[in-house]
Formats: sequence, C-alpha cells, structure tokens
Amino acid sequence: MLVWGQQMGTQELELYKRFIDDLVEFRPGVLPRWIKGNGWPNTVENQKINKVLSELTAEQKEIVALIAQSARDGGIHDVLVYLTDQINLEGLEIVKNGIIMETEPFDSGMHYDWVCRREGDSWPNQNS
Repeated sequence: MLVWGQQMGTQELELYKRFIDDLVEFRPGVLPRWIKGNGWPNTVENQKINKVLSELTAEQKEIVALIAQSARDGGIHDVLVYLTDQINLEGLEIVKNGIIMETEPFDSGMHYDWVCRREGDSWPNQNS
C-alpha cells in the first residue's frame, strides 16, 4: 500500500503505462476486418450475416465497420471507467508480479489515458 508522501516507483508507473498501451494494441477488433473483407467465417450460423454484408457497397461496409469498432472502443472505455471507480472508491488494486499498479499517475482516469494513447498522444512525462 502506498503511504502518504511516499513516492511511487518507476515499476508501478511502467506497469500502468504498459497496461494502457496493451489495451491500445488490443483495440483493433476482428469484426471490422470481417465486415470490410470476406465476411464472417463460413458457417451455417453466419449465413444471414454474410448475406447482408455481401449486399453492402464498400462505403456502407466502411460505415458498418466504423460502428463495430466504435462499439468495441466503448466497451474498453466503459471497463476502464469501472476499474478507475473501483480503484478510487472501493480499494481495488491491480497487481502484477507483486507490483501494485500506479493509480492515476497523470491525474486522469485510465479511460482518459487510454483515449489519449489511442489517439497517438505521448505520455505526459515523455519528451517525444
């Protein structure tokens, strides 16, 4: 547990940054690729989906793929809001290899940091 006035170490901060960056890397979903590509895997269950997709223009597929990616982004964002609330209000800790992950090292929630990194922003303490 962090004691008031104690400095968080670089391991805790690096764990936080890696957690957020891993979620940015995890962001692209398979559904947008399937929508813009050859559709869902060719199974009986997917025939209706693939029929609809085959009737769409390339522009329509782009829009549907954007909607699918937006839904995935919303899910990641909402989970990060939940985790931030649980950390700040309920005492949740995220621990990896005995290291407690830093909490709001940049005075912002995980959801905000994830959005910034997703958009290509550098970490606040980086020079580039």
